[in-house]
Amino acid sequence: MAKLGTYSYPDIRFSDAIEISARILNKFKGSVRVKGLAWELGMAENSGTLFAKIAALRDFGLVEGRGELRVSELAQRIINPSSESERLQATSQAFKRVDLLFALYDRFEGESPDDKSLLVGLEEITRASKEDIIRRFTLIQKHLNDASRALSHHTVNFPDSDVANPHLNSPITSFTDNIELSEYNDSEALILRAGDAKLTAPLSLEYIDIAINLLKAIKSTMPKDDFSFHSDQSNLN
Repeated sequence: MAKLGTYSYPDIRFSDAIEISARILNKFKGSVRVKGLAWELGMAENSGTLFAKIAALRDFGLVEGRGELRVSELAQRIINPSSESERLQATSQAFKRVDLLFALYDRFEGESPDDKSLLVGLEEITRASKEDIIRRFTLIQKHLNDASRALSHHTVNFPDSDVANPHLNSPITSFTDNIELSEYNDSEALILRAGDAKLTAPLSLEYIDIAINLLKAIKSTMPKDDFSFHSDQSNLN
């Protein structure tokens, strides 16, 4: 387990952690002893590198157990999701489990800071020594970039309202996804911005429903006077 100050963080990238979790799920039906995983990865059973990888899987919430490792329900929703939306939400949850990454994401408001700003942010958050921060900087920077993509892209902050989200069966509060817009051309993307609310997602019936509910939620919180212009215009026609 990698540590900086009092914060632990994964010693391998998220994509590598998912790849190992998928091997456990597909080759060992979701459960394997540490010794078996060592054989699968070609590592010594008592090696520090093996335990660092296992610790990373736990940091992301991808495995459970000690002597016998079981692929978690969260990991299964990422590896074999019932929908793209489920995979994206589960990915976001995995990154939120890592306190250091979430603290950095919150400090920089989802943006990717320059090297100096990140160094300062790490010192202020972790209170670790300059030497430790510099030694661990590169991996943490990569983690933060991964986390920012998972947590920042396609975040919708819905205003409080009584409008229900049919996909969540509860009042709308938030919706977080993780899709690179560059994966889609203009005809495949749904892009909506209304005030502070923002939705960027694949163009699909599911996301259209979410966009409709977002607009309804915003409308329900607006003063009726805001619609006077439209009423006056309709009277002129």
